Amino acid sequence: MAEPHGPILLVVNTDPTRLQWLSHHVTSRWPDAEVSSVPPGEVAWERLMSNSELGTLILSIDFEYTAAAARFLHHITKVRQAQPDVYCIVLAHNGDEGCAVRTLKSGANDYLPIAQISRDTLLTSIDEARKHVTVTEVTTSPVALGTDGNSVRVPGYSIVKDIAVSNFSAVFLARSDRLRRNVILKVMNRGLSSREKDDAERFQREYEIISSIDHRAIAEIYDFGTLPKHLYLAMEYFPCGDLRDRLRNPISCAESLYYLRAIAEALRVIHVFGILHRDLKPANVMLREDNSPVLIDFGLARRSMENIETTGIGQVVGSPYYISPEQSQAQKVDQRTDLYSLGVIFFEMLTGQRPYGGRTAMAIMAQHSTEPIPKLPEELKTYQILIDRLMAKQTHERYYSADELLADLNLPIAGAA
Repeated sequence: MAEPHGPILLVVNTDPTRLQWLSHHVTSRWPDAEVSSVPPGEVAWERLMSNSELGTLILSIDFEYTAAAARFLHHITKVRQAQPDVYCIVLAHNGDEGCAVRTLKSGANDYLPIAQISRDTLLTSIDEARKHVTVTEVTTSPVALGTDGNSVRVPGYSIVKDIAVSNFSAVFLARSDRLRRNVILKVMNRGLSSREKDDAERFQREYEIISSIDHRAIAEIYDFGTLPKHLYLAMEYFPCGDLRDRLRNPISCAESLYYLRAIAEALRVIHVFGILHRDLKPANVMLREDNSPVLIDFGLARRSMENIETTGIGQVVGSPYYISPEQSQAQKVDQRTDLYSLGVIFFEMLTGQRPYGGRTAMAIMAQHSTEPIPKLPEELKTYQILIDRLMAKQTHERYYSADELLADLNLPIAGAA
């Protein structure tokens, strides 16, 4: 039996740009299509083999890497044996006729060379899949989005509770049927207004950035999908909360140094990938059960080279309490902007107070540029040298990199307990 409406696609191991291209063409042909993805490195093959909700599986394979390609073909065979009704399409990089033969022998239904693929060939292949795929009825709970009572159903997820809901987007604690665990589910309108387009761009950027990094200090993305009027993203859930919650109780100097070092390690990872967070604050630092921090919310993040080439002058982004002087003035930024924000967080961890405050966001941001670097109480003066380097007004006086900060943190701090 063919799929009753638009196709239900699960895309595995493809890059974000090609996923966006594929989603655009599929949803323009079938507005009620459902397109979700599994990022590279996160393929849970055993779940795919037991997932009765699979419709069409689209898998990207680079045949230049022989061993990896062989593993993927082996997994295709196992999935097709476990799920005979699943239709498997392979997008092939660097393949030849021999690769095509091996792919089809593995159980794949279609082989599309990336170098020759077009919108028409893609849609023809998916249309053929729709004639063969049998889809089990998916039960999902409606997601409320906006104050007007509108809702959307995200296939495979049941809402546990609302976390934040607006007219344009929503964040939920949800239960993933496929993963059998709680996740954070973000849902975003795909509207035509400039606000909705900007939000959707940031949403897409967050997916691209987080899915490009496989590191324990960065939140894990489980799923990204396209619905007729919405985008959605499922990511790791942290039941222990965030650093903002932790700051509601006093933090010792030793624990403050632990968080400083651990967050610096996370920044080192994203900076190595050429990514600037630009919105580092306690609410964007989640805590695992072992108390290790994890960075989230990369909606404002930028690739550092993109930021240098497109300065964004005139556009201020970030939280006023943690924003760097150069960022508050919409000037060019680099990794030292994230280190400044880390310095503000360190000051707050040590003292329980933010260094600057005011009645308006503009007043707070002005203080980051004009007020002296805050002084720690006498009993904490040992750590003033770190605050001075992290929160220097001029970038050339600041730590240049997370590596430089970590090198200092590995040295004994005079007078530290």
